[in-house]
Amino acid sequence: MFNNLLLQNYITRGFWGDEAWTAVISRLSIPEIIQVTGQDFHPPLYYLIVHGFMQVFGESEWIRVLSTIFFILTLIPIYHFAKKIANKTVAWVSTLLVAFSPILFIYAFEARSYAFLTFMSVISTLVFWNAVGMPKNRKKPTKQTIRAWILYAIIGGFGVYTHYYMWFILASHGVYWLLMDRRQFKQVFFSYLFIFLAQLPWIPTLFSQVQSVAGDYWIGGMNKRTHAEYFMRITAGDIVTPWQTPLSKVMFAALLASPILVWLKEKKLPRPYVYLWSWLVIPVLIPTLMSFLTPVFFYRYLVFTSVPIILIIIWGLSSVKKELLYVLGAALLVFYVRTDYRIFARFPRSMREEMATAFESEVVPSEEAPVFTYLPSFAEVYYYTGQRAPVNVSPLGLVHFSGKSLLDKHVEKGLVKIIDPAEDQVYWEFDQGPTSEFHSGE
Repeated sequence: MFNNLLLQNYITRGFWGDEAWTAVISRLSIPEIIQVTGQDFHPPLYYLIVHGFMQVFGESEWIRVLSTIFFILTLIPIYHFAKKIANKTVAWVSTLLVAFSPILFIYAFEARSYAFLTFMSVISTLVFWNAVGMPKNRKKPTKQTIRAWILYAIIGGFGVYTHYYMWFILASHGVYWLLMDRRQFKQVFFSYLFIFLAQLPWIPTLFSQVQSVAGDYWIGGMNKRTHAEYFMRITAGDIVTPWQTPLSKVMFAALLASPILVWLKEKKLPRPYVYLWSWLVIPVLIPTLMSFLTPVFFYRYLVFTSVPIILIIIWGLSSVKKELLYVLGAALLVFYVRTDYRIFARFPRSMREEMATAFESEVVPSEEAPVFTYLPSFAEVYYYTGQRAPVNVSPLGLVHFSGKSLLDKHVEKGLVKIIDPAEDQVYWEFDQGPTSEFHSGE
């Protein structure tokens, strides 16, 4: 059983749709990556990083290791940040829980940008705090503070090319400064100006993407369950377990109780504690308000908010007794580890196995029996055919669907055709699931 787990687990499984999209786009040239991401709804930085990784280590499912690396690196600034704003106890307990947070754990083993986004969120939040964290009686910044502002501007400039929700993270820092500090106006102004100028070459592309989303996009509108589902998945994991709902309810109650506990002990809400709340609330509030016009709120884009949630809860519990913190922290860790084990032990059948079965069958996909698929499964099918058979995509469902830019690029290069099979044609049909069916043409 243990040997099976080492060989068949969540990091060794085959790609699913979005991961295959990452792999297929990242093997393109740098100009093509920028073009394709610009025509979809993604900034290009993460795919450029994966592209560089592929140049050194080759193409395989192990590009997921990049996410694992970013996940591990995230723990370092979390500990230093928590230690700086609270104390060592809050720091190590929070860091331990973040290390096993199910929502972060699952995306630490997926070839997508969420682990990188979380890293950028944490590191930018730490650096901003270092920049604004001058003594109250000091008005002019020190050399160390100036260096922190320069570093913050650089991180922010890269961050906005990671994911558009990075703007909401930066906004949370700005809102805190506006409400609680308002010193170093020049430093704040020029830092955000630099970040905006760094994004400026991409602004025309962003406007084009916004118009596309306004027309039709896959993110659904909000309803009465949207935010409850967000909190449940962020705090208790992205897979269904018997304890998923009750655990999220307990954590929600602990989150609401935290400011009361801190106030009872401190007789105020400390500035760094308010900073944590800004880091949590603003990135949730802005896309919520935007979604009344155009749906953009999606829980997966907010995985980084699991960090301030844990920090706020642990800070609140530490205000009562350390013994209570240790007991409740240990209980939460048990549920986290159980969830993480279920995540890591998963080895779902993917298009890799489905395609392998087809190529081992009596009628192998070939020029005489080409492959037909649909846009949602195009990247998986194309990746795992390894160009051993012609790949065609049915025109069904192509309009305004995420990922079409990648398909268009491969059509442009003559590697794929958008066409329906002829009525009497022999072909293989592959679809999401994964599923496959051989059509004999009879």
